[in-house]
Amino acid sequence: MKKICLISAAMLSLFTATSCCNKAEEKPQVKNVIYLIGDGMGFGAVSSLLLAEDGVTGFEQAPVIGLSETCSANNYVTDSPAGGTALATGTRTKNGYLGVDPDGQQLTSVLRKAQAMGKRSGIVVNTTLTEATPGAFYAGVTNRNMTYDIAKQFTESQVDVAIGAGLSAFINRPDSVDLTATLIEKGYDVYLDWKSVLNTSSDKFVGILTMGDVHRRNKSSNTTASAADGAEVCLAAKLAAASEESGDTTRLSEPTVYLQKATQKALEVLSRDNKQGFFLMIESAIIDGYGHNNDSDGMIVEMKEFDNTLRQLVAYVNEHPETLLVVTADHETGGTAVAYNSHEVGNPTPVKLSFSTKGHSGTVVPIFAYGAGAEAFAGIMKNMDLPKKIEELMK
Repeated sequence: MKKICLISAAMLSLFTATSCCNKAEEKPQVKNVIYLIGDGMGFGAVSSLLLAEDGVTGFEQAPVIGLSETCSANNYVTDSPAGGTALATGTRTKNGYLGVDPDGQQLTSVLRKAQAMGKRSGIVVNTTLTEATPGAFYAGVTNRNMTYDIAKQFTESQVDVAIGAGLSAFINRPDSVDLTATLIEKGYDVYLDWKSVLNTSSDKFVGILTMGDVHRRNKSSNTTASAADGAEVCLAAKLAAASEESGDTTRLSEPTVYLQKATQKALEVLSRDNKQGFFLMIESAIIDGYGHNNDSDGMIVEMKEFDNTLRQLVAYVNEHPETLLVVTADHETGGTAVAYNSHEVGNPTPVKLSFSTKGHSGTVVPIFAYGAGAEAFAGIMKNMDLPKKIEELMK
């Protein structure tokens, strides 16, 4: 309860402070942008962490807090493609559309705009690289299920670093094209296992891992390069096999700390020779799944893992004052709330969540901002306002 009151008080004071800001102040210098998106992460999910965690969470370290309306162009309840598109491009679109406007016209994401400014760019997700939220930052399709098209557009994204899952869309294709070969031809190192991602010194690489590498929930997945059908014949797998013929072929899978370590690796690479800065989009996608499944225990564990990544990012921002960190959600999932469950003072029982739906809801979601330009994110805004504010601060 103490933590919830702290958040409420902080929101009230910051909303008030925003209206009193000195308009003559110089615009903050934002060199680096980190955009952390919790898929389906509404107030119930955040509350579950605050009540279950004894220490100071990354959320409580936020100097600025706001609210975001999450509507799509044609529904009060957005789906992930439309929600991701609003957060990526500053335009609301129809549910089901990804990276395009309601008329199907290609939009330009804030990541693309950062690239045009000379910034390096990266994508880190604990889902497939072709999923809705990451896809909204580089692709444009009128149906989220056009995975093969999204994968092809990924090869044209020009991101410097990308780490996620989803090899099948790159190699098991109707057109029989090996997109790992396409990426290699474009100058990328392509890795299919977690150990190689951790150990690489490359400045331009793509890690396309198994779901067993990026998330603990998939217990049946193994962590070898051949986990996806056809992986043994793709160019990236052949190169990996050739380089390990006389070496240690042991795979290293760390799904419970994957997002934290993948983020750390991306920051390490993007920070090298960083004259113009970088734009890094990170998605924690599995919060949404626990909301859909109405899984209270899973949600709490997932939020603790999310917080490990968040606290790491807050530490990075504190050490790099020209960095802006924006944390929000594309929508809320599950109608998640804290359930009645009595406890004794000093001896609390485990937190239990209640759910009102197995789908998404249209409630507002929180925004937490840190570092240079954070004050721009105090107040109530629409989801499409966030990338516009980021773009303005990057100029």
